[in-house]
Amino acid sequence: MHRIDLSDDRRTAEGVLAIESDEIRDVLAELTKAKRLSSVVRNLNRLMYSPADQVLGRRALRHLGFIDD
Repeated sequence: MHRIDLSDDRRTAEGVLAIESDEIRDVLAELTKAKRLSSVVRNLNRLMYSPADQVLGRRALRHLGFIDD
């Protein structure tokens, strides 16, 4: 399983962005099975409230396939 650091919102985003595009589907399945997907998304959403890191959080969510409006 891909290790995504949940200890820090910024590290979570950087870990997500380090995943190759062709591996996203498998990573999402692994995170869902391990019941960690909601924690990852929660960290990324929290990151988007920080003006300095908002773009990073948004990029990571888009990388996972979540569309923002």
